[in-house]
Amino acid sequence: MYSRYFALAAAAATAVIVGATSGCLGNSGIAAPPPADTVCARGALKPGDSIVNIFDAANGCRTVDLYSAAPTFANAYTVALTSGSGYLITMGTTDSNPYLRSSLELVNTKKKLIAYDTYYLPQQAALTFVADSTVNWTVRAATLDTLAGDLGQYFIKMQSCKVPIALLVNPTDSATHSDSLTKSDCKMPMGDFNPVDSSHVHLYSMHIDSGQSRTLTYSSPVPMVILIGPTYDTFASLLGSRGADSLDSRSGTLEFFPDSAADYTVVVGTFAYSTTSVPYTLTMGAEHLPSMQRVTTQFSRSRSRLLGVQRQSTPPSVRRRGR
Repeated sequence: MYSRYFALAAAAATAVIVGATSGCLGNSGIAAPPPADTVCARGALKPGDSIVNIFDAANGCRTVDLYSAAPTFANAYTVALTSGSGYLITMGTTDSNPYLRSSLELVNTKKKLIAYDTYYLPQQAALTFVADSTVNWTVRAATLDTLAGDLGQYFIKMQSCKVPIALLVNPTDSATHSDSLTKSDCKMPMGDFNPVDSSHVHLYSMHIDSGQSRTLTYSSPVPMVILIGPTYDTFASLLGSRGADSLDSRSGTLEFFPDSAADYTVVVGTFAYSTTSVPYTLTMGAEHLPSMQRVTTQFSRSRSRLLGVQRQSTPPSVRRRGR
């Protein structure tokens, strides 16, 4: 099976250029694009919002990508996060340009990149997490680069996600919770768990100390997806991030032993979309010494892997989809 990491999207042979009627500079007649680092502030993005905007070569919305150090088109939105609340931010193209390569960057108050994701049509870039503090940060709707195919309209959307239980803080903390995924829950878009399907999700969070691990046990009447990653970089897209996941399985266990002490987000969803409620049970065990010898394996989004795999991010040159 393939998760979002391994879904290959076809690159466009022909670039599509979409003209803008308005932009950050309000002048679409500029012959040459403005210099880098002129990110356009587009206001606030709140849960429930779905905003449509546009990338135009002459509108001033360009910056040096914090992930690749390459020029990108970029619009910035402020997000007000509440500690312990769950969120899902997605970005994708509209029908105006099916070849726009969407990218999301979560940036803190020190302008440091703390979460990242990119994807090609028809999949969407996605950031999902349980916030560990109450803070105002910035999410950048950006592109993979500044090629002509990246021009055009896009949408950015923010959902508020259910967090059934509070953060597991202490080493001895554990929890068993039974619940159901319903159509009112956050919807992870097609391509994020399954290249041809979407899923409703719940979010959990847990702290793991250095040198310790936690084991998750789950069961459901339908195949599930369990994903673990650093609080904001849940898909482990940044260099050095470590995560784990189990795909397309009705029951199982997943042991996670990170490199450093931190809070980690857990995403629970289904491998295939369901129109009816899906019951499940999840147990997050207390901290313990890892039961297996740690093996660090490099990982690419273009390769398949076994279920229940611990993963570590790979260099940008490998991780870029379609490259």
